[in-house]
Amino acid sequence: MRAIALYTGGKDSHYALMKALEEGIEVIGLVTALPKSIESWMFHAVNIKWTELHARAMGIKQYFIEVSGIKEREVDEFTEGLKKLMRDAGFDCLIVGAVASKYQYDRVMAMAKKLGVDVYAPLWGRDPYEVLNEEIGKIKFMLIAIQAYGLTEKWLGKIISEENKNEFINICRKYYLSPVGEGGEFETFVIYSPLFGDREVKIVRYEKVWYSTQYVGYIVIKEAKLELLTS
Repeated sequence: MRAIALYTGGKDSHYALMKALEEGIEVIGLVTALPKSIESWMFHAVNIKWTELHARAMGIKQYFIEVSGIKEREVDEFTEGLKKLMRDAGFDCLIVGAVASKYQYDRVMAMAKKLGVDVYAPLWGRDPYEVLNEEIGKIKFMLIAIQAYGLTEKWLGKIISEENKNEFINICRKYYLSPVGEGGEFETFVIYSPLFGDREVKIVRYEKVWYSTQYVGYIVIKEAKLELLTS
């Protein structure tokens, strides 16, 4: 099996990639959508270009496909990009980090059917709280976008860890939020993973945008780099 991972730089797509490699699946590359609109229904848009640091740290080739960010049209555009990539790179499986979003899962399955390839979705159908707990135990990630009542500005740019996970989970339960963010409540960006070896992503400079009356905000990474882990 030669697989390509649908990769956003967020915790779920990264964790699915980890699972694939643990299973011995040959991963020939990462493929990342570049939406022209931050209103994309299907793909991450905030800080997506910085995923190239992940690819470099893991030593995995990365491919980018530009899409409009317009609902449904972007799915067709991405599928066309995958068709070309399949001819050039040759793969027979898509790795996806969907957990409970039927919207996302159904569209990935439709893409795979059109391409005639398999889908590896190791997180699909699992308890989202269990998935979140596993991810917190294995990788380090921060919230880079929020759009949900209950998540205040203090969570924007925060790393979710063992120290604050109970508070975060309690908020998700209280306000009926998806703990993995699949309802669009938040987006994440991986800072460290065992797949990065002895390096991690260092965010040197960023700007924060927050709309307090809407509980919506995001950070714009201005400068980031890979650096050696400190003991």
